Amino acid sequence: MQEIRFHGRGGQGTVVASILLAKAFFRAGYDVQTFPLFGVERRGAPVEAYLRLDRQKILTRNNVYTPDHVVVQDVKLLQGVDVTRGLKPGGWITAEYDVSPDAWYFRAEGASTAPISIILEIALQPCGWLAAYMGSALKSKKDLRFRNLGGRASLFRELSPDLKTVSVKTRLTKAAEAGDMIIEHFDFEIWHQDQQIYTGNTNFGFFSLESLAVQAGIRDAQHRVYTPTRAELQRSRTHEFRNLAPLAPQDPERVPARGMTLPAKALRMIDRIDAYIPDGGPKGLGFIRATKRVDPREWFFDAHFYQDPVLPGSLGIESFVQLLKYIARQRWPQLVDSHRFALLTGKPHQWTYRGQILPKNRLITVEAVVTEVEEAPVPAIRAEGYLQVDGLYIYKMQDFGIKLVEI
Repeated sequence: MQEIRFHGRGGQGTVVASILLAKAFFRAGYDVQTFPLFGVERRGAPVEAYLRLDRQKILTRNNVYTPDHVVVQDVKLLQGVDVTRGLKPGGWITAEYDVSPDAWYFRAEGASTAPISIILEIALQPCGWLAAYMGSALKSKKDLRFRNLGGRASLFRELSPDLKTVSVKTRLTKAAEAGDMIIEHFDFEIWHQDQQIYTGNTNFGFFSLESLAVQAGIRDAQHRVYTPTRAELQRSRTHEFRNLAPLAPQDPERVPARGMTLPAKALRMIDRIDAYIPDGGPKGLGFIRATKRVDPREWFFDAHFYQDPVLPGSLGIESFVQLLKYIARQRWPQLVDSHRFALLTGKPHQWTYRGQILPKNRLITVEAVVTEVEEAPVPAIRAEGYLQVDGLYIYKMQDFGIKLVEI
């Protein structure tokens, strides 16, 4: 038997929604029960409705106390109603995200598909909501900060405006405490109706300001990164990027784009290619290094958590993917006008964060070594690499890739 509890306000159609869903399941062959619970009977007052469904005859005749699913129709109810009370262990929360064709990142990307940074934010932000709703940080007397530590995920299809709305499912799978540090693990899934878009798992931590001030970085990174030879650097290529509109998310302007276009200033996370070696790297498939000056006035510091200006980790991964786009343009110049970039699908990628980028930092350096190249039938690149800030390696990216799709 499945039990569903609806939370809404009088006049929102909460009861009607439960009745409509009950009728749909009844027509599908289920035995159903649905009934409301009214408090103060006035428009806008909190309302609950319940739904049971089973393939067998339902004999239960009480309220739903341990629901399998909870539907919340008004986000403001979260401030005064314990909507998760009684929710069975292992339950998921489901959020929705509207994919607007007018979203700034489509203008900045110069394409009608969302960049990897946006997909990551859509997937991971509900984890933060769930952690906050559970009151995890309230266990400490110190002011704690919430940080993503890494994850592993697979993309199954691109995120585009034609989807209109996607659902994001999130659940907490494990939690551990050590002093003032709290580590929480989550599963996440992005769906469009019955089509899977992006799934994976991730872990976050709550940290004190004192612990964040001591960044350890990626362990043994100095010994694992690829170091080009002097001869390779002497024949490497460099490139300076121009600042094209939109210059910031709120900028309505857009430079017309077609084909294998690199992002505009609002989304571009690299300023300069310091070294591109087409036959560099351990496998001789390519090595690239780029830099970005940290500007404390840039939009993403203010867009982070309230009074917590940090460059979101997703934008660090964005810089890595932008390196691959530059490589693709250099490797297949004959396809620049006839093809577009697309994220690789079907294979998992991983990321690890062991530090943060603050407004006071000066220089971001990101580098990648190409691990796989496909020439046909679909040109594609896969790579791994690191990101460092002021000389400390803090991000590690593995098995991210792009492909070229004919327009």
